[in-house]
Amino acid sequence: MRNVPFWIDSAPIEKFPRLKRNVTVDVVVVGAGVTGITAAYLLKKAGSTVALIERERVASIDTGHTTAHLTYITDVELRQLVRNFGEDHAQAAWDAGAAAIDEIERIVMQEEIGCEFTRAPAYVHVRVGGSPKKEAPSLKKEAEIAAKLGFDAEYSESAPHFNLPAVRFANQAKFHPRKYLRSLVEEIPGNNSHVFEKSAATEFDAKKRRVKVNRNWISFDRVVMATNNPLVGLASITSATLLQTKLSLYTSYAFGARVPSSTVPEALFWDTREPYDYLRIDRHRGFDYIVYGGEDHKTGQKKATTKAYARLLARLKKIIPKANVDHHWSGQVICTPDGLPYIGENAEHQFVATGYCGNGITFGTVAAMMACDWTTGRKNPWTDLFAVDRKKIKGATWNYLRENKDYPYYMIKDRLARPEADSVRKLKPSEGMVIGSRGKKVAAFRDRNGKIHRLSPVCTHLGCLVRWNPAESTWDCPCHGSRFKPSGEVIAGPAEEPLTPI
Repeated sequence: MRNVPFWIDSAPIEKFPRLKRNVTVDVVVVGAGVTGITAAYLLKKAGSTVALIERERVASIDTGHTTAHLTYITDVELRQLVRNFGEDHAQAAWDAGAAAIDEIERIVMQEEIGCEFTRAPAYVHVRVGGSPKKEAPSLKKEAEIAAKLGFDAEYSESAPHFNLPAVRFANQAKFHPRKYLRSLVEEIPGNNSHVFEKSAATEFDAKKRRVKVNRNWISFDRVVMATNNPLVGLASITSATLLQTKLSLYTSYAFGARVPSSTVPEALFWDTREPYDYLRIDRHRGFDYIVYGGEDHKTGQKKATTKAYARLLARLKKIIPKANVDHHWSGQVICTPDGLPYIGENAEHQFVATGYCGNGITFGTVAAMMACDWTTGRKNPWTDLFAVDRKKIKGATWNYLRENKDYPYYMIKDRLARPEADSVRKLKPSEGMVIGSRGKKVAAFRDRNGKIHRLSPVCTHLGCLVRWNPAESTWDCPCHGSRFKPSGEVIAGPAEEPLTPI
């Protein structure tokens, strides 16, 4: 079984060059995932010159680790959105997701992209082993409000394969995200537009409107922060830190597996578990391929991460005994207190997009569409709804406080906690551990050759102590979800600097 996403394994993307000279463009897009690639593609089509820069490889971090559901069904129930925002705004949030699916379909048709795009129904069903009597009434209410707001939804007493009560939502979709983005990113270079890999943004100069990359400068008129977890960029440290406190980062686990043809109808599935499990089925010649995921938890707050895979696999085998698993991976999702993303201008000349939760592909596409409108001066229907500085709404204040209790809790707890060992002798090859060394704590990693790498365990974002994630071989921060390679380099923010070597 390969510990790599099926998407990355099955759709390689040609390498793009590192930035090695000064460049001037209309818009610099930081981050080459679904938001950044789509935004750069749309901006070039609209007549702007663009520089798309990526710290690692394009479509390989958050987007590369997605499960690629295309749905307007949000993680927060529609009824909760109605309570939070009112019916009109709740409908607008789902309409945005539907518009994103339509936009993806339009691009697929226009560019003739072979990415297995297809429309499919989605089912939100009672969890296996749950109580239909207790859970069905809630599903019925969700179907009623969705139908009232104009969405093609209906309650069913029996979801396919699972034979459990469910809400059926018609006309959702799925595709191969890397094959789609591979075609889009190839359209960007040329005519003074560029794509650069291994090119991290290391310094922003707000006065001259430029960003330092590989010791060179990219000058721009506007910047789109498409890094899932936004960099500070042109914003003040105060506003950037405030935005970060509104975000909660979660790790989600997934399996890819072959199953006999027609074992499960081609559709998308979620259950009522908390956190929920999710499933998608793709048809192939001679077999079907499934992606099954769940076991979400706040990043850095579970030590025995390998057990998450074991629990998830046990549930998969229960519902599809003949599943032949060949890939497993984890991804990171970012959620907000009220369940909707933050998309829009957060500083003069700077646009950010984050907080997609379980709708990364659809809200990422929405953000790209909004970024294009922001740059070209077009009005966008979702500007106020997704605004970064939108006013607090009913229910959000408590969620905001509840999520951010983690910061002081883990800041204190990890400093008082005893280290996992007092020397590196217990470290096996390819393992990491926080050890106590002469009264100080050290994040130690032993590589395959037996060499020990010693790092400061202090996260470079706000100073919490990182923890070793054995399932993914990363250092994860329990406060705000930053992730680092075993050797300390940043994988995912909000941290922008690597762990300090010792």
